[in-house]
Amino acid sequence: MLKAKVITVCFLWALCYPFISVALSDSPPLLLAFMRSVLAGATLLILSAKSAESIIPRGWSVWRSIIIIGIGYTSLGFSGMFLGGSLVSPGLATVIANSQPMIAVALAYLTTVEKVTSRQLATLTIGLVGISVIVFPSLLQDQANITLSGVGFVLMGAFGVALGNVWLKKVASGSNILMLSAWQLIVGSIPLGIIGLLTENTQSIIWGIPLATSLAVLAIPGTAIATYLWFNVLKSESLHNMNAFTFLTPLFSLIIGAVFLGERLETNELIGTAIIVSSLVFMNAKKSKGSKENKAKALTRAS
Repeated sequence: MLKAKVITVCFLWALCYPFISVALSDSPPLLLAFMRSVLAGATLLILSAKSAESIIPRGWSVWRSIIIIGIGYTSLGFSGMFLGGSLVSPGLATVIANSQPMIAVALAYLTTVEKVTSRQLATLTIGLVGISVIVFPSLLQDQANITLSGVGFVLMGAFGVALGNVWLKKVASGSNILMLSAWQLIVGSIPLGIIGLLTENTQSIIWGIPLATSLAVLAIPGTAIATYLWFNVLKSESLHNMNAFTFLTPLFSLIIGAVFLGERLETNELIGTAIIVSSLVFMNAKKSKGSKENKAKALTRAS
């Protein structure tokens, strides 16, 4: 059941960049990100109203966590995703965004939220090599599907998501995950809305079936459902263990891009993706092996 939840989340995340690509033709990026987060947050807030005595969080410590997670996961995460989505192809953007697990390993190490082993640090290095293999040759060749600013925005979004994940792991055990998911989306949408209104033209939004459909997919399954499932998993499981499963996201994205968008990745992009996937599979495999060894030792002591 746990693996099914994580795999579902990865598939829903993989849907995001293709629909962002479609929606950006009808809406400015930050205003689109604002609408997505508000709609997703409102959806989760309605659901939390049915399962909680009060939908208003109480206490400064709870609000502090909501603000930190909201600014990281939603404000930085969504702004990087949407600004980068107009400058990097959907499949490639998803691959670059998948650097988030490696960033989370570094943040967890610096904040001591979770112990990071030398093997996990090695995984971080290998993963960053994979990102370099994907990005640098494409930049040098001046390919149309990637720009330096686009990569920067996507990496900024990955950093924000990693920050939100690390802080969530720190406070999740004592939190109402449904309410926390809802409010961090709503609070995180505020900077998106303010900056969007100040820098973008609301009259450029073209309301129609393509935008409405894309917004609905991005907000409900792509954000509300995916965020709640992910936060719920992180409440009881290791951040590094669960992040290792996100290697499925670029694979799903490449399949979606090839089938529905006619995308074709260059050789260096495929090699880089293979390196990233290999590094994360390696990290997950070592975790699983260690877990089995620990269980065996525990059984030996018990006998």
